[in-house]
Amino acid sequence: MKIWNPLKWVVLILLHFSARESESAKILAIFPYPGPSQYLVVQPYLKALAARGHELTVISAFPQKKPLENYRDIEVPEVLKYVGDIFDYIDMEISKFQEIVGFSFYYISVVKDVLGNEQVQNLLKSPQEHFDLVIVETLQTDALFGFADHFQAPLIGFSSYGTDPYIDALVDNISPMAYSPLHTDPSTERMDFSQRLRNMWHNLLMMGHRVFMMNPMQDRLYREYFPKHTKTLEEMRQNISLILLNQHFSLSFARPYVANMIEVGGFHLQHKPQPLPQDVEEFIASSSQEVIYFSMGSNIKSENFPLPIRKLLLNVFSQLPYKILWKFENPSLLADKPSNVFISKWFPQGDILAHPKVKLFITHGGLLSFIESIYHGKPVLGIPIFFDQIMNVLRAEQYGFGLSLIYRQLNESSLLAAVTELMENPHYGERAQEISKRYRDQPIDPMEKAIYWTEYVIRHRGAGFLRSPAQYLNFWQKSSWDCAAVIGGAFVMGFVVFAYIFVQITKCVVRLISSKKKKFYC
Repeated sequence: MKIWNPLKWVVLILLHFSARESESAKILAIFPYPGPSQYLVVQPYLKALAARGHELTVISAFPQKKPLENYRDIEVPEVLKYVGDIFDYIDMEISKFQEIVGFSFYYISVVKDVLGNEQVQNLLKSPQEHFDLVIVETLQTDALFGFADHFQAPLIGFSSYGTDPYIDALVDNISPMAYSPLHTDPSTERMDFSQRLRNMWHNLLMMGHRVFMMNPMQDRLYREYFPKHTKTLEEMRQNISLILLNQHFSLSFARPYVANMIEVGGFHLQHKPQPLPQDVEEFIASSSQEVIYFSMGSNIKSENFPLPIRKLLLNVFSQLPYKILWKFENPSLLADKPSNVFISKWFPQGDILAHPKVKLFITHGGLLSFIESIYHGKPVLGIPIFFDQIMNVLRAEQYGFGLSLIYRQLNESSLLAAVTELMENPHYGERAQEISKRYRDQPIDPMEKAIYWTEYVIRHRGAGFLRSPAQYLNFWQKSSWDCAAVIGGAFVMGFVVFAYIFVQITKCVVRLISSKKKKFYC
């Protein structure tokens, strides 16, 4: 028995690893966009899949700095040329349709560069390559679905911000326009009449753009780079097994989803804070009061703030009794910074927000920062610039744990007043803690959920049974317009027949009365 016990554990361990080996899959993941945040959010997920024994091949602009077991990078540096200074465009006045078309041409350019990359082409041409699953970021990247057809593998989509009309169309999800604002509009789910009217108009614009502009452009790329496809792109759009959404109802609002849309908002979060760099820890510890953290994220660089804005920020910070950690990429531009400001090109944001002395987060309102502020229960002061940032900051105001300032109208008095209100009024901190508890109260960790459903699709060979039956119906069938037409036609025919009979009876009665009158006078 003494010999058997250790032997039993050895056997169990060997069986465990052999089982994991048999369940391992070859996964191709494609995250083409040059914005760092769009890759940072999925990097822990991809690494977790590799750690579980799956063989990952990842196409992106951000290869690993150190080799990782079960992880192969295919770098597409071509897409980095689209990274620019967002402040160059912030004052441009454009219509909603121009915005939609502008984003669309950017997306199509990125997709084309990925497909034209030499290493990607070698991957497609290699007879040795095969994959059991393809994961693609579904931000108007439909042509990339061709990888799933090429390798005859199930397809999983991922959205870094939730859903929108384009993503809904892929799985026939329904987002009621009365309370589902577009992520690029300055609205929350509680819209007044004018906001609902605007939301409907913008949804119709996006629908028209998807049908008449985006789909044809993606179709052309699909036919060009996947000439031997076995399915049309429209069939591939209906072939998505699952879409993972970086969203959660506690972060936004309760809304309907089809069965193969799974919320995993915050799955990038690191739950165990790491020790801060020594100089940062010493700076925080030296403060007699609570500390402010200021970062504009990875896509917007503070060094690109116009000079008047930099001066405004420094003037306000110099008047505050608090110490400020400011993510600033070019220290030479802040040679005259006040002593209560600590700058660095990079901060471990999650670890900073987890620090008990950090009280306030001044942010651009990007979704990753928004989620991290909620997770750590920190109030926010939002200065949104573009995309979903305005809606995220409005939601922080709606929930009562933040305030917002309009970048174009930024001035010293409004900034000073907002910071003072958030630091001195305990209501915002209390609300942030309440929302944090609401988000953390989940039956399963978001990362575990993402891994589970990913492997579920692999185990069930695409899990086609998860798809909504609406995906196999055309527009008229989906909305039951054909049935409504038949019923409406029946009513019309019934009315016509009734009217005809009524008219004929009326004529008969009139003739009968007329004939009786003639007999009477005769």
